[in-house]
Amino acid sequence: MATRFLERVIARVRAWPAQALPVLVALAGLAATIFVAAALDQGRQARAQLRFNALVDQANAAVERRLETYVEMLRAGSGLFAASHNVDLGEFKAFVDHLELTRRYPGIRGVGYSVRVPPGQGPALLAQMRAAGAPPFALTPQKPGQELHAIVYLEPLDALNRRALGFNMHAFPVRREAMDRARDSGQAALSGKVELVQEQGRDLQAGFLIYEPVYRGGLVPQTLAERRERLLGFVYAPFRAGDLLGAVLPSAKSAGFDYAVYDGEAGAGVLLHRSAAPDAPRGGAVATRTLDIAGRTWTIVYRARSDFERNADSGLTLLFVAGGLLATVLLTLAAWRQAHARLTAEREVVARIAAEARQKLLLDELNHRVKNTLATVQSIAAQSLRHGQDVGSVRQSFEARLIALSHAHNLLTRDNWSGADLAELLRGELAPYGGAEGERVVIAGERVWLGPNTAVALGMAFHELATNAVKYGALSNEAGRVRVTWSVGPGGGPTPGSRRLRIVWREEGGPPVVAPGRRGFGSRVIVGGLAHQLDGVVDLDFAPAGVVCTIAFTLPPAGAEDEIMDLGSAA
Repeated sequence: MATRFLERVIARVRAWPAQALPVLVALAGLAATIFVAAALDQGRQARAQLRFNALVDQANAAVERRLETYVEMLRAGSGLFAASHNVDLGEFKAFVDHLELTRRYPGIRGVGYSVRVPPGQGPALLAQMRAAGAPPFALTPQKPGQELHAIVYLEPLDALNRRALGFNMHAFPVRREAMDRARDSGQAALSGKVELVQEQGRDLQAGFLIYEPVYRGGLVPQTLAERRERLLGFVYAPFRAGDLLGAVLPSAKSAGFDYAVYDGEAGAGVLLHRSAAPDAPRGGAVATRTLDIAGRTWTIVYRARSDFERNADSGLTLLFVAGGLLATVLLTLAAWRQAHARLTAEREVVARIAAEARQKLLLDELNHRVKNTLATVQSIAAQSLRHGQDVGSVRQSFEARLIALSHAHNLLTRDNWSGADLAELLRGELAPYGGAEGERVVIAGERVWLGPNTAVALGMAFHELATNAVKYGALSNEAGRVRVTWSVGPGGGPTPGSRRLRIVWREEGGPPVVAPGRRGFGSRVIVGGLAHQLDGVVDLDFAPAGVVCTIAFTLPPAGAEDEIMDLGSAA
């Protein structure tokens, strides 16, 4: 048994280097694949970011060029007023018609002129505009102590633009800030986010305006005071942010990114336009750009969509990972086959050596058991002859004891001499005496596994007790019963986990018991030999009501029996 166990340990230790080789090959291959794949993926991401940045820069430049074009168009409008002392409705309409706003300037709502109205000149302005053929309108809103500006021209003059005639843009803070900035700088000024007067219906969009100042005399005055004093009005244009940006960046979606444009720093309250819903699928690339147009800053946040990154040569990384995994599998398989062949050869050598060692162990074990058995038989024969009355009784007791010994050996042989079950040992020893369990014999107790030597010793003791019960005790009449019970408790010894087994043989209902005058072979086997073999305590009480035999000894720790069984099976 020990040789078999040692053989397993040695085989596993010897096999470890060979078995480790395929594992190391697999780990090295996986590590190399992961490392290179990560490097490739980082390179792919870097290339994707560069490509994304290039697209973003192109888009940003397109927005900037388009807004500069609108500024130049409004500057041309201010030139119209600088060249003519009195630009009437017809001239202004012809100028705007010539611009072809719908075809060449998408996103613009129109081009208009807002005049600065001197205090008290409102009624005169309205009369002048009605005389020139303009539709009727009112100057609103008018706030005491503030300048009054009025939109007098706005082309194309459709139904929505008619609503803006007479509108005082200077009365509203966002518009006023841009108008004052244009007046003081003498340059075009972009307003913040506003809601245009023309907006109505469901398709509402954020808007903004660009103002170009017009001064008396045509030229931009040199000083701030002169610019404020000589301001006549503004050529301006209202814009719908969504229409403008959607026209400037029509290819953003096909290019694989979305964008959001903010007036100033990014924030929900200053959002001018977003190309996609906030919860639209996105990739990882993000870029933020700013635009400084006509004295105001826009922030544009560009976000790559998931399809942009899927198209960014991700297949190369996947292809490499697949190739690396395939190469790793092939190398691991080759290493495993080599290790398997080496292990097979080593196992054959180990098996041959172990077989020789096992054969010697079995011979030694057989010699030991034969000697023990012969010694037991010799003792049985000697005691049987010493206490026998005649040849017949000697022969009968000697054969019965040999049968008991044989029964114990049969149990042990069936389980490769790993041990025997206590209950099964008892049933086997009591069965020849007509005591069927449950009728005249009661056997009760938890499962207990006995070692080989313990099983042989207890088997002989149970045989002597059963023989005595049949001759003189509870099994000698029709009413007697034998009850064998046992329990297992803590051992209390120096060995951790040891247990104490206590077996009680109790006879009931038999003839009155008379203690023998001398100790026979059975008593010596039970009291002396058993206590010595088990290193325990045996108490044989010849009580008048029935013999009571108590056997107590120490068992190995729980689980040790299973180890004994495993080693015995291996042997």
